[in-house]
Amino acid sequence: MADLEVRGLRFNVVQMGPGDTPPADDPYAGYRLPVVFLHGLIMDNLSSFFYTIAPAVARTTDVVLYDLRGHGRTERPREGYRIEDGVDDLIGVLDAVGITGPVHLVANSFGGTIALAAALQRPDRIAGMVLVEAHPAFDGWGDEMIEDLQDLVEGFDGPGIRDYLAAGAPRSLRTMVRTCEELVTVSSLGDDLRSSTPTRPEDLATLSCPSLLLYGESSDILDRAFVLEDSIPGTVLEVVDDCSHALLMENPHEVERLTLDWLDHQAGNAWRTAAVPGQQAAR
Repeated sequence: MADLEVRGLRFNVVQMGPGDTPPADDPYAGYRLPVVFLHGLIMDNLSSFFYTIAPAVARTTDVVLYDLRGHGRTERPREGYRIEDGVDDLIGVLDAVGITGPVHLVANSFGGTIALAAALQRPDRIAGMVLVEAHPAFDGWGDEMIEDLQDLVEGFDGPGIRDYLAAGAPRSLRTMVRTCEELVTVSSLGDDLRSSTPTRPEDLATLSCPSLLLYGESSDILDRAFVLEDSIPGTVLEVVDDCSHALLMENPHEVERLTLDWLDHQAGNAWRTAAVPGQQAAR
C-alpha cells in the first residue's frame, strides 16, 4: 500500500501485478492493459476487490486499487463528492502511478457510476469496462441515493443498535457506520450527488469502448442493466442466478470467471489487431 497525493488529498493506493515475469503460458502477454478497480459507496473500500477478484486479475496484468475519497484509508474531506470529482480523482490516481495510456475499469455499484462518467468524459483513458451492479446516474439518481443513505443512518438509532455498536460489533462494522454517518450528515455528499451532471441513455450511445455488465437476478436495480444493455453499443449482459445487488460478495468466483474471460477476449482482440495490421478487432 502507498499514500499518494492526488488533487491535494491523500489517497490510499494498492498496486499489484505479475511484475517483469508474466505467466509463461499466457498467449496474450504484452497485449493486456492495466486494470483499475473502483469500489462502491460507503459500504465498500478497496478491500472489497482485494479479497475477491483482484489477485486473479493481477496474475497476468498490472492492477491498481484505491480507496475513493472519503472511504477506507483515503482522506475524508468535507466536499468534493460530485461524480465529476470522482472522474478527476481517477485520472489523478492514474497519473500519479505513471499510467498515461488507456485502462480497463472493473467497477462495483457506485464505482460503476464513476466508470460510466469517466468513459464519457475521458474516452482516451478508458478502453473498456466491467460493470458489476452499476448505478448509472440517470435523472433523479442523486435524490434516490441520498434518501437510501439517510434511511440507513436513521436505522443506526434503532432499538439496541447503538449498544451493540459500542459493546460487541466487529471493528469493520463500527468503521462502516462511522464512515456512513460522517459522509451523509457532515460532508457535502448529498448536495454533490444531487448537483452532479446526470447521465443520459443517448449519451451512453456514443460510447465506443466494449463493456461487460454483471448483475444478480434478484438485484433491485436490474432494470438499469437492461437500459445500459440497450444504450451502450456492443455491451454484453450476464445475469447471475441466485444473487442480489451484493453480487460481488455473494458469488465472487463467478464474477472472477466472467471478468477474466472478458479480459482475455479484449487482450486477444489486441493481439489479433497487432498480428494483422489494419484489421478491426471484433468485439
